[in-house]
Amino acid sequence: MFENISRSVCLSLLIITSQNVSADNAELQSSQVTLPDLSLCPEKYETAITRIAPREFPVEERDNTEISADFTETSRDGSTTLDGNIVIERHLLRVTADHAKYNRQDDEITLSGNIYIDTENMSLNAESGTVSTNGEDEDSGTQGRFNDIVFFIAESNMNGKAEAINSGEHGDGVKRSTLINASITSCNLSKPDWLISADEIELDHDDEYGSAEDVVIRFKDIPFMYVPYMEFPTSDKRRSGFLFPQVGTSSSRGLELNVPWYWNIAENHDAVITPSYMEKRGLELGGKYRYLTRSTNGELQGVYLPDDDITMEDRYQFRYVQRSQITPNLSFGTDLHDISDSDYFNDFSNSLGTTSLTHLDRNATLRYNLSGWQMKAMIQDIKTIDENAPLATRPYERLPQITLAGDEKVANSPLLFTLDSEYVDFTHEDDTKTTGSRLTVRPGLSLPLSGTAWFFEPAVKFSHTQYDVGTESGTTQPVDDRSLPISSIDTGLFFERFLSNGYQQTLEPRLYYLNVPFEDQDNIPLFDTSIPSFSVAQLFRDNRFVGGDRIGDTNQLTAALTSRILNPNTGDEFVRASIGQIYYFEDRKVSLTGGSIDTERQSDVIAELDIKWRRWQSNIDLQWDVSRNQLSQENYFLHFKSDDRHLFNIGYRKRLFDDSGLVDIEQTDTSFVYAINRNYSAIARWNYSLKDIQDIDTIFGVAYDSCCWSIQLLSQRLLRNSTTSNEYDTAILVQFVFKGLGSLSGSRAQQTLEESIYGYRDIYR
Repeated sequence: MFENISRSVCLSLLIITSQNVSADNAELQSSQVTLPDLSLCPEKYETAITRIAPREFPVEERDNTEISADFTETSRDGSTTLDGNIVIERHLLRVTADHAKYNRQDDEITLSGNIYIDTENMSLNAESGTVSTNGEDEDSGTQGRFNDIVFFIAESNMNGKAEAINSGEHGDGVKRSTLINASITSCNLSKPDWLISADEIELDHDDEYGSAEDVVIRFKDIPFMYVPYMEFPTSDKRRSGFLFPQVGTSSSRGLELNVPWYWNIAENHDAVITPSYMEKRGLELGGKYRYLTRSTNGELQGVYLPDDDITMEDRYQFRYVQRSQITPNLSFGTDLHDISDSDYFNDFSNSLGTTSLTHLDRNATLRYNLSGWQMKAMIQDIKTIDENAPLATRPYERLPQITLAGDEKVANSPLLFTLDSEYVDFTHEDDTKTTGSRLTVRPGLSLPLSGTAWFFEPAVKFSHTQYDVGTESGTTQPVDDRSLPISSIDTGLFFERFLSNGYQQTLEPRLYYLNVPFEDQDNIPLFDTSIPSFSVAQLFRDNRFVGGDRIGDTNQLTAALTSRILNPNTGDEFVRASIGQIYYFEDRKVSLTGGSIDTERQSDVIAELDIKWRRWQSNIDLQWDVSRNQLSQENYFLHFKSDDRHLFNIGYRKRLFDDSGLVDIEQTDTSFVYAINRNYSAIARWNYSLKDIQDIDTIFGVAYDSCCWSIQLLSQRLLRNSTTSNEYDTAILVQFVFKGLGSLSGSRAQQTLEESIYGYRDIYR
C-alpha cells in the first residue's frame, strides 16, 4: 500500500525543473546554466526554502520505498493515519509532512502540516495537499493538488510561489501540471527586484514545454511588459516562439528595434528570423538557419534591407558556412560571404575588426588525410570590398588549387622523404591580366637526428615549377620552367639548469643554414606572391617570399637563441625570450619586380619576450633595423586580470615604412574593467592613433550587477573605414539581464566587449 502511495506522490511532483522560463532561452542551442554570484546578494538573502538534496539510492534499491513516522494507526475502514515527522523516500525523492492519511476507499492520500518535497532538480513546500488515483472518470490517472506552494529551482536559483498546483498523469499517459496565480523570480521572493506572474501556467512534462496566460513582467514593482499568452520550454529542449526584443541606437542607423522569432524546425534544424526597424534606414529582415547531421554541420545567415532610406539602394549581407566529415579521412568545407556594397560594414557593424576588412574570402575545400599525407582541392575567390579599387590591383581567383604534401620514412630508416606539390589555375576579372596555371613539385630528403640535449637535421629539396599562361585575348606568354635545389641544415642545443626556487631555466641556441642558387625569374608572372612581414618565423623559412611565383636565392645563416623559465612538474612556461638574426654571405638578386639587388649582409634583429606570471601577462616584440640603427617595429602589451571584474590591458605598437623609415602605424590601446564596489563596475577601451592624432575606437560604460539582475550601458565611438577622415559612428549599447531568464535587450553589448577587450568574459548573465 505504501509503495503505491509513494508512487502517487512522485507522480504529483512533475512541475517545472529547469531554468528556461521564457522563450529567450530557446535560442539556437541548448541553454547553459550560469549560476548567479550569490556574493552580490544581501547577507540575509534567503531562497524561502532550504534545499536538502534527496538521496540517490543504489541501483538495486531504486524501486524501494522507505517510510517512517512517529505514529501510525489503521482504522476498521482500512484507512491509515500517520503523524509526526513523516518521511517518505524513494530514489531522488523525499517527502516530509506532519500528518498524512490514506483513504483506501477513495484511494487518496491527504497531507498536511509543513509539507516539504525535494526532487532531483527542485524543492517545494505547501500548506496542504492530496494525491488521488480515483479520478472523476475512468480514463483519468493519478492526480495531485497542493495549496499555497513555494518552490525553488536549485539549478538556476529561481524562486516561485503559487496559490495551488494541480499535477498528475492523465489516462492518456500525458503528465501535466497547472499552477494557479503563480509567480517566479531569481531575486529574494519576499521583496523581488523583478517578478514574472501569470494567472495560470500549464506545464506539459512529456513535451517539456509550458504555456502561460495573462503574463506580467515587473521591475521594481512597476509592470513594464504584458503578454496575454506565451509558451516557453521547461528544459533544454528547444521550442518555436518569439525571443526578447533587442533595442539599441547608433548615429548611422538611429534607434534600432529587433524582434527575433525562433523556429524549431526539427531536432537537427533550427532558425532565427529577425525583422528589424532602423529609424534612419528603414525595415530590414534578417535570419540565421542551422542544421546538423551525422557528418555535416552548416549555417546560413543573412540580412536584406530594401531601399535604404539614406542610400536609396538595396543593402544585404549573407554568409554560408559548412563543415562535412564525409569519411574518417575525407572532409569538405565551404565559406561563402558577400555584401551589397563597400560601405556595408561601416554602416551596420559595431566591430573594428569588421569595419577594417578589405577583402572577403569565399572558398570550398575538399581535404583527404592519411598517415602523414594531406591532399587538398580548393576553389577560391577573394572579393575586394572597395568597389573603387582598380581591377588590376584585385587578387586572383584559384579555380582550382590542388595540393599534396606529406612525409614518409625510407625503409624504416631515420631518412625521411618529403613532398610538397601544388597545381593551381589562376583567373582574374581583368581581361588584360596574365592568367594561367602553375604546377610545382618539390620532393625532398631530410635526416632528423636528435639526442637529449641536441638536434641536427640536414635536408635537401628539389623545386620544379612549370607555367602555362596567357591572357583572355588569346595572347600567350612564354615562361621558362624553374628548377632549383634547396639545401639546409637545422641544428641546436638544449641546456638546462634548476633555479633556487625550484623552477627550470633552459638555454637553446639554434643555427639554421640555407642555400638556394640564383635563377632569373623576372619573366615569371606574379599571381599570389608577396613579401611577408619579418618575424621570428621568417628566420627559419626556406623562402623569403610567400607564394609560389618566386624562390629567393640566398646563402645565409640564421643564429637564434631562446631561453625559457618553466615549472618542471607541469611544463608551464613563465618566461620565454628569443632573439635572432640572419647573416647573408651573398647578395640576393631575386625580387618581386626584378632589377633590384639586396646587398645587405645582415637582416634586422628580431626579439620577443613573453611573460606569464600569476595574474600578469606581457608580450614584447621588437625589430631592430641594423642599416638605420633604429627600431622598425615595436609592440608592447601588458595584461592583468585578477578576476572577471578586475582586468587591465595596455598596449603600444609602432611600424615604419620599409623604404623610407617614416611612420606607417603608431597606436596605443588601453582597456579595463574595474569593480568600483561589489555592484558597480566601470568598463573602458581607448584605441588611439598617435600618427593621425585621432581616436580609432572608444568605449566607455558602466555596469550594475546584483544576484538576480544586471545592466550594462555602453557608449561606443568607432572610426569608420572611409576615405573621409574623422568620420565616426556613435552607438549606445545596452544589455539588461534578468538572471535565470536571460537578456531582455540582446547580446550586442556583450559581443562588442568580447571583441574589443582582451580577456573580457561576460559575467552579467
